[in-house]
Amino acid sequence: MTKNGMPLSVKGGTLPPNRRISLAVKAVRGMHDLLGEELFRWQSVEKKIREIIEAFGYQEIRTPVLEHLEVFTQAVGDNTDIVEKQMYQVQDRVHPDSDKAPETLVLRPEATSSVVRAIVEHQLHRLPHAQRLYYCLPMFRHERPQKGRLRQFHQIGAELIQDASPEADAETIVLLDTIFKSLGLAGSDYEIRINSVGDDKSRPVYKQKLVEYFKPHFESLCEQCKKRLERAPMRILDCKNESCQALALKAPRMVDFLDPESKAHYGAVKQRLKESGVTFEEDTSIVRGLDYYSRTAFEFTSPLLGAQSALGGGGRYDGLAARFGEDPFPAVGWALGMERLMLALEAKQLLKTDVRGPSYYFAALGPAAFDKLFNLSLSLRRKGVRVEMAYDKDKKLKWLMKQADRVGARYALLLGDDELKSGQASLKRLSDGNQESVALGTLEAELQRRAQNEA
Repeated sequence: MTKNGMPLSVKGGTLPPNRRISLAVKAVRGMHDLLGEELFRWQSVEKKIREIIEAFGYQEIRTPVLEHLEVFTQAVGDNTDIVEKQMYQVQDRVHPDSDKAPETLVLRPEATSSVVRAIVEHQLHRLPHAQRLYYCLPMFRHERPQKGRLRQFHQIGAELIQDASPEADAETIVLLDTIFKSLGLAGSDYEIRINSVGDDKSRPVYKQKLVEYFKPHFESLCEQCKKRLERAPMRILDCKNESCQALALKAPRMVDFLDPESKAHYGAVKQRLKESGVTFEEDTSIVRGLDYYSRTAFEFTSPLLGAQSALGGGGRYDGLAARFGEDPFPAVGWALGMERLMLALEAKQLLKTDVRGPSYYFAALGPAAFDKLFNLSLSLRRKGVRVEMAYDKDKKLKWLMKQADRVGARYALLLGDDELKSGQASLKRLSDGNQESVALGTLEAELQRRAQNEA
């Protein structure tokens, strides 16, 4: 059953919704199965995204689902919602004879910290040139499930390290913009908002200005922002509470407190984006929800998504490696949410609607025909040709042809005693019923040739 309770579309037909199902065989709340037509759509989108990212020179990295707790407490920050409320923790087991204390592991809630941990561990930042990495991974956060926000969700992200230039920032933004446009989203379907959150030189001064501004309005802040005021005042700017938003509109702006280097960097990023034809808006409320960002921060939002409007976002995080005890190195990147992207594409009717069926369905009538087609099916499959065949030897032609339609085959190959005697198999194109004969001696080569031409 799909997420909205409708019957599930799979190859071969539609499954009726389950009226009664025990808790023991249901997916965990906020975590969904992907299969059938929905998975086919996901794979089509992922394939296109991978092609574009790799064209920009990025190589894939895959990090473990489980990480040490410290990877995120050190990187993301103790005062963030992710660390305080949302992480799934696992107490690791130790051998009974071991004197070591059990470690606390967590299911990965975000990928940048994991990627930087891997970079440091494998010393990729020591290489004499910039590194471009991307990932396509599931994340886990204990949140209240809602449309576009799940407890297991999927992100695709890109990270560019060892390049401190504003051109690197611009490249990552252009890359994400290119992805969305290549999938069919128009400029009116999303907007790019950018800001500079300063660096270690300018941010302390700005944070103090925010504290001084918000303190007289302390009672008007939401309970969460009252806690943020001393520890993370910049995050009040990103609060969705109406009272906090109203106050934030008149708060001091980070761009007015940037040091000369950060100001020049931000100006150069904007200039490069303009030269690249990327349309953007400056938004001083963007601070991102993670503590490790510095200088450039950006978000892609879409009116197609309603309240949960974020399609993706990112920024620069030059100091993140220092939180792992490593010498800092420049880095910039982003992540997009696959669930939200799929919702946006669905709203614009940009998703493929057909599950790709086999090229051929083999219909054998009689034992001799069955033996020949069984061996032929295996030989073609080994060569990458998609073939389906029923192994029930007693089925009639009418049933076999119905099955060919159900699985979405392009052709049905018919072989019985008459065809064996004549040395000619019958090949029927299911889209229009056109039928032709193919010599058994050239059958395998002909079927392979047609499949390659239609790929």
